[in-house]
Amino acid sequence: MLREGRLGGEVDPEFARYTSSIAFDAHLLEYDLLGSMAHAIMLGRRGIADEEDVRSILRGLLEIYRKRDLKLEHELEDVHLAVEKRLFQEIGGAAGKLHTARSRNDQVALDLRMLARDRIIRVSKALLHLLEVLLSLAEKNVRTLMPGYTHLQRAQPTTLAHHLLAHFWALLRDLERLQNAYARVNLSPLGACALAGTGFEIDRRLVAELLGFDGVVENSQDAVASRDFLLEPMAALALLAVNLSRIAEELILWSTTEFGFLELSDELSSTSSIMPQKKNPDALEIMRARCARAMGNLTSGLAIMKALPLAYNRDLQELSPIALDSFEVVESSASILARILSTSGFNRERMRSACEDFLTATELADYLVREKGLTFREAHRIVGRLVASALKARVSVAEVTPEMLSRAAQEVTGSPLELGEQELRRCLSPEESLLSRRSEGSPSPEAVERSLQRARQALEELSALVEKRERRVREAFKSLLEEVERLVG
Repeated sequence: MLREGRLGGEVDPEFARYTSSIAFDAHLLEYDLLGSMAHAIMLGRRGIADEEDVRSILRGLLEIYRKRDLKLEHELEDVHLAVEKRLFQEIGGAAGKLHTARSRNDQVALDLRMLARDRIIRVSKALLHLLEVLLSLAEKNVRTLMPGYTHLQRAQPTTLAHHLLAHFWALLRDLERLQNAYARVNLSPLGACALAGTGFEIDRRLVAELLGFDGVVENSQDAVASRDFLLEPMAALALLAVNLSRIAEELILWSTTEFGFLELSDELSSTSSIMPQKKNPDALEIMRARCARAMGNLTSGLAIMKALPLAYNRDLQELSPIALDSFEVVESSASILARILSTSGFNRERMRSACEDFLTATELADYLVREKGLTFREAHRIVGRLVASALKARVSVAEVTPEMLSRAAQEVTGSPLELGEQELRRCLSPEESLLSRRSEGSPSPEAVERSLQRARQALEELSALVEKRERRVREAFKSLLEEVERLVG
């Protein structure tokens, strides 16, 4: 259809398959039809196309939209030409007027922006549910003791609530990044045409309003040549994938016999083909691998864009499928992770017993600074010597005595250290250590309760923003379709 004027009607089948975007374009069909409806309405209102032709075009587009049975063939290159061919079949020659003041360059940019904003909303909703699960679990485990880790070694006592909130705040930032990106995605490029706009008296902002956009892309070359509206969400998705993968890794570790902190539900676990006793965290392992795809997709996307001159280049076609893959991988991973967390059982006794491992050594050192006037470095050396001697003698933390501490002080400073039995037990108690952590953001129940309140408020605000944006687009599409139906009678 496009080739006949310049290249003739024949096309090499292998060339057609190699250059076709049809395999991906099924994801753009709805957006392409809605965008064409908005464009046709604008052509009519501006007097660029007469009313009868506009009604005919809209009638044909509405029929295609309702049936959704469009046959996508490689010889047609892309969804835009597939729609146009079908429109000719539906209404005849008037279909040729639809593409007035429009290029496939701004058309595909429009479709992709509509796809991207829809997928941002979908990922955001999956992430909101995961955040709600994390927050609900944290609210139930404010006093559930567990070890915190550095270098994957037990470090200091914390709580399950505090640990889950660490993941909550990281994921909340991911959600904020997606919402920040949405504001830059939700701009209409239509009207840029191939790269230099058009001589027709079009109304770009009318089309943007009909399709639920917040505005238009200012520069016509930028509108068709840029794909940062895909790369920016992909960057946010890559970061989100990192955070999802880290949670998956922890849950895998926690579900092992060695940790024993977590029991995965049977319905969300797998077993071995040969070892009957096995209960494997397969979904979490697959999640770790799939999240790597979101990271790799970002690298591929940046590499595709890095040397493209303005304006449009066909290279851009290769970015779209990997962008969609990132959206789909992250959305599905966030969704299944929420299910895994909400159906798992936590072994609170095992978590508490894991804290009996000199995890309160820092609290003892801090106490010596506060109450005995030592410098922190002196206290650090004394407590370090105490722990070393206890481990050498195979003395547990519950068996450490004030005399052992005094000997350690004598060895380090040359002076004994007087500390009562009750003082020592209080310093070495995980519960007491936790209560003493009063700084903002710390794991003490008081600090965690304040953090939970802030988390709940932040989650509600972002949830309202996502719902508002989704509703705006949904209502725009509803109004657009109602206007089309009114015009076609």
